[in-house]
Amino acid sequence: MQPVAHHAEQKEQDAVRIFVEAQKALQASEQQLQQLLTYRGEYKQQLADQQRQSISMRRMRDYQLFIDNLGTTIDSAYMDVELKKKICDEKKQLWLACRSRSHALGSVVEKYQLEEYRDRERLEQKEQDEHAQRISQGISLKSEK
Repeated sequence: MQPVAHHAEQKEQDAVRIFVEAQKALQASEQQLQQLLTYRGEYKQQLADQQRQSISMRRMRDYQLFIDNLGTTIDSAYMDVELKKKICDEKKQLWLACRSRSHALGSVVEKYQLEEYRDRERLEQKEQDEHAQRISQGISLKSEK
């Protein structure tokens, strides 16, 4: 039973490692999204500043096109974050299932070990009782003679 429990514990460790990696990937995607949002905000501010001054139509169109492209990239980044959240949740559920199984098997192994220990204790006690009885019978036989 111990090898099965050890295998379950190893699977739990693997699952937690995969879950942590998924969390890191999610954090990286969220950070990238935040950077894109900040970048777009800065570009919009630059465009507004340029519009207060005189700016050529071509340059204004280039700014707007770039901001639109950033919007598309940001939309993709939002989808990436949502996908990674879903993956992270799936990996967490897998880890929790593995942890539950590992703990259950660990409890079973503990129970069997405790039963084996008690059985050994009973056997040793029985052997000691029998030995004491033989010694006692030997003393009784000597005193009768």
